[in-house]
Amino acid sequence: MEVTRYEQVLADHGGLARDMAAASAHARSAVPVSTPHEKAIRDVAAGVAAPVLVGYVIWLLRTAHARGLDRLCFLSRDAQVFYEIATRLPPELGGDLSMSYVYSSRRTWSLAASDPYRLEKADWLFNSFMRSNAADVCARLGLDIDRFTGALNIAGASLAPDVRADSPEQNTALRRFVAMPEVAEAMRPRIERMRRLVCDYAVQEGIASKSTGLVDAGWTGRMIGALHSILTGADMAVPHTFFWGHEPRATGWTEPELISAYMYNTVADPGVKWRVPDVPYIVETFCMSDHAIVSGYQRETSGRIEAELESSNAPVSAWGLDVFRSTIYAFCSGLSLTHAEEDVRATVSSVLHDFWITPTVEEAAAWGAYPYDSDPLGRATLPLARGFTEEELAPLLGDGGHFEQGDRAWLQGSLALSGTAGQRAAAVLSSQYAQLGSPATD
Repeated sequence: MEVTRYEQVLADHGGLARDMAAASAHARSAVPVSTPHEKAIRDVAAGVAAPVLVGYVIWLLRTAHARGLDRLCFLSRDAQVFYEIATRLPPELGGDLSMSYVYSSRRTWSLAASDPYRLEKADWLFNSFMRSNAADVCARLGLDIDRFTGALNIAGASLAPDVRADSPEQNTALRRFVAMPEVAEAMRPRIERMRRLVCDYAVQEGIASKSTGLVDAGWTGRMIGALHSILTGADMAVPHTFFWGHEPRATGWTEPELISAYMYNTVADPGVKWRVPDVPYIVETFCMSDHAIVSGYQRETSGRIEAELESSNAPVSAWGLDVFRSTIYAFCSGLSLTHAEEDVRATVSSVLHDFWITPTVEEAAAWGAYPYDSDPLGRATLPLARGFTEEELAPLLGDGGHFEQGDRAWLQGSLALSGTAGQRAAAVLSSQYAQLGSPATD
């Protein structure tokens, strides 16, 4: 089997990186594929995603053990793949660490941390990859939009689905709506109930403990900050948190004593020297899960708290989740950990950069078709990449005007799907890609 460009980069660095190259080749030989789409999924999973994910988990287990933690709680949904990897690596990496998969979401924890009388300050209601419309805000709050149509009209909010909070007028109107007394009174019991459930779930699952580490992909810290607000408000212990990457915003949350980040941290060690542009989009794609979003919690008659999930995760399964996960697991089974103590972050960043910035057309077609969604409700699903027309690329090709990336999360993948005009545009952007702005995802 021919060596891939990613395996060549890994092998050239020796040690653990070279062992990862061998594990990538093993995974590709172990996972059969029948279409070019599946091949592109498998080969990128083996040579890029697996080093990105497994490298983090190795660091995570070693770091948590060194800190003397007793338990790791892997947060749904992004940390599901980290949990699966951790259970497939030799247990001695983490010593006597107990590990469990627990259910969480911005939709539940952010709601539980909210003040019903200050909802206009709750940015999670309005932000996502696609900003909220009126129906989204009501759904995030659990309000029947039909009951509150009159209040939305009084606030000046449009009910049109395509009028979203990225419009200053709509943003102001939606914030005016959630600040109304009738909204606050409707939300107060719902928020109080969710807060009790989250607290009880945190005790049940061992989350509310200083000897516990929470595991997630990242990014702004807003959801973890919501949990900490809930726990400290109830005089409960707060856990440590491990992120793949951390980049808090003005409306985010961070606490250096309680957060450790693997690949980069924009406000503390290790800094941003290994950060790839728009990296949250990539890692969230690699962290696809096999279940839908957590919509709430329910107390069973036994007293146990169980998560409530949305009904379906079919688009991810249809895209190729089984091929992806099978490849990751085969990589784990073929990986030698003789050099597990070595730091491979620079090499992992290199292969990640090569894939994300210079994808082949085949890679862009397969991975660009991934149904990316950063919305708490699962309502903003879009292909990760989508080709541009020549007219859309004209501002980059000498015709002047303002270039619009639009709702394409993967810019370079979209350019790879745009023919010769896309190739020319990619060349124009190559020197400035890192300065195109931070990701919009929350």
